[in-house]
Amino acid sequence: MNAVLPTIRALGAELVVICPQLPAFLAELKEKQELDFPLLHDFGNAYAARLGIAMTVPDDLAAIYAGFRIDLPKVNGDGAWKLPVPSRWLVDRAGLVRDVFDDPDYTVRPEPEVTVEKLRAIA
Repeated sequence: MNAVLPTIRALGAELVVICPQLPAFLAELKEKQELDFPLLHDFGNAYAARLGIAMTVPDDLAAIYAGFRIDLPKVNGDGAWKLPVPSRWLVDRAGLVRDVFDDPDYTVRPEPEVTVEKLRAIA
């Protein structure tokens, strides 16, 4: 997303990521990936639950995480194997949700250019 961030901002928009990982892990990720947008902490997936997109990680996916030595309950700091459904929400200046993409299959994500085109359509 860093590649399209200047275009997003030129359209008068901002990219914000909301995730359940503890702030220390988010800071490490932001530095490691050289991300130039805010990463906000959603403790216990509370906001994701309000949006209806919090999910318990299935056992097969938890095993994959474990294989990569990712201790999700520790990283999230809440003891749970929960994540938000991967989502992209476009919200206009009036606070109206103009477009939503979500898919519980974490391998399916919208391309950054698709997000830019959606933004152009509502800008």
